[in-house]
Amino acid sequence: MKGLLLFSSFAYGVLASPCKPSKHLSATVSGSLSALPTASASLSSIPSSVSATSASASASPTVDLGYEIHAGTLNETGNYYTFSNIPYAQQPVGEYRFNKPVAISGTSSDINDGSTTGTECMQAYPEWILELQAAAYGVDTATVAAILYAQAAQTESCLLLDVYVPVDVFENGLEAPVLFWIHGGGFTYGSKTGSGDPAGLIARSKLDGSDGVIVVSINYRLGLFGWLAGEGVTANLGLFDQRMALEWAQTYISRFGGSSEKVTVMGESAGAASILHHITSYGGAEDVPFQAAIPQSPAFEFIVGNATNTSSAQVSSISTNFDAFVNALETFEDSAISAALKYINQAVVVQASAGRFNYGPVVDGDYVPEHPQVLLAQGSFDTSLTVMNSHTSNESVPFVPTTIATEGDVRSYIESALSAASSDTIDYILTTLYPAVFDGTHSYWSEFGRAVQMNTDFYFACSSNFLAKAYNAETHNYIFAYPPGYHAEDVSYVFFNGDTTTLDDGLPVNATLAYYLQDYIVQFAKTFDPNSDSLPEFPAYGSEGHVLAFTGAGLVVEVDDMKNERCDWIQKAMVDGLLS
Repeated sequence: MKGLLLFSSFAYGVLASPCKPSKHLSATVSGSLSALPTASASLSSIPSSVSATSASASASPTVDLGYEIHAGTLNETGNYYTFSNIPYAQQPVGEYRFNKPVAISGTSSDINDGSTTGTECMQAYPEWILELQAAAYGVDTATVAAILYAQAAQTESCLLLDVYVPVDVFENGLEAPVLFWIHGGGFTYGSKTGSGDPAGLIARSKLDGSDGVIVVSINYRLGLFGWLAGEGVTANLGLFDQRMALEWAQTYISRFGGSSEKVTVMGESAGAASILHHITSYGGAEDVPFQAAIPQSPAFEFIVGNATNTSSAQVSSISTNFDAFVNALETFEDSAISAALKYINQAVVVQASAGRFNYGPVVDGDYVPEHPQVLLAQGSFDTSLTVMNSHTSNESVPFVPTTIATEGDVRSYIESALSAASSDTIDYILTTLYPAVFDGTHSYWSEFGRAVQMNTDFYFACSSNFLAKAYNAETHNYIFAYPPGYHAEDVSYVFFNGDTTTLDDGLPVNATLAYYLQDYIVQFAKTFDPNSDSLPEFPAYGSEGHVLAFTGAGLVVEVDDMKNERCDWIQKAMVDGLLS
């Protein structure tokens, strides 16, 4: 136990080390320092300050799930029920730790009202995220780290989901459409409630006179607990958690009035990347447990995706030998094991370089037989789905070091980001795809902007084009280009609840655009087509590469800026193994 205490002190020292605040800060302060804030640098899953006014529960509906009876509460303002903290698998502690999720077996008449302290999975933040938060509050990183890691809600027993269901849908068993949300957060932090309250989505879904849609939001294991990869380790546990939650919906959503044949999975950043992995799971050999998808800004980290032993090696560098460490921990109480692993997780993630997180999906030869971008090109995915997807206009500004100013800086940056690429490949990228020409013809005007464009294309935006091509240009693509258009800025619009004081990167949310986005989303969930008579036309991608841009001037149909030779080359290079 002495070793555990020493390690805990070491890990906290790493987390609390001071650092220079980031210049590229895009934060929305949510409440006081005791509450987690939001920031657009992939901070989409840190809790939003916007929420619907909830009434005291005047009714307690129950759902018999077999393994428990779950009680909900009534939101009188929105006229919907909330069923909070429903366990969808055995909790991953003890013998279930570091293993694939296991379905809950047996029957019980116990009533669970969702009351629990632990409602989110273990969190970990890179130093650069802590810098953003510290700059937002005007405090040092040690203060932010202490607050973030002291949150009582964090627990390993976190495989929980929430179901939000309109009263009429629940009472009448109407087989309503389902929006299934997977949060972002770099695969290291976030929670089922952190992106926002779905009250606005539910309200918009009922404006056409229908009974509305059901919203499901889930937790999944993060960081070390869900994305450890290496020899003797079951990789991609977080994906298996998500898959089990999706299968849970197939089995149980009808008991809430939902239809298992009308499930649209939606997610942003890490959540969207997860969706791409599900679409391509098992190389398309098995059907997925949903019918439609809305991936928003799917993220891909080449360093993590290519190096299946990276995370376990990082862990071992801290704990000497991870397997031996875990075996030794088995002699302690489970709470001590959990505490030790929590600090190891934090120590690994805090070291991630700017824009990186050190954990994420990897090729495992099973659920992930290849990178999704490759499987999409090869036709190895579930072709039966209907897809609406997106990226933002300025994805990567918060992810790129602001110190980049020279040609040498750009080369060093891209060599680090694409560490498996040869010198010839790097030369081609820098001279042909992204030449040092700063007259705007290549959509950048500086070396920093050049690095931002590379990061945007490789890590985020090109994937939306890959999806469109894979689905024969029948997808509906949008670009969130409302200034400044940074990564994750559309999340505040997805979960907008009508409060015009809502801020997104310090700017008020444009309510008109928010309502348009919500209306397209709920219409897509209902009909698998975002178009309706009451909305401006949202064209399919088509041979021209049409996208609907959400801009400062309103909705504009444009040609996709990702329909270009750069994205074509990136995908082919991945298929040819030039980047892995």
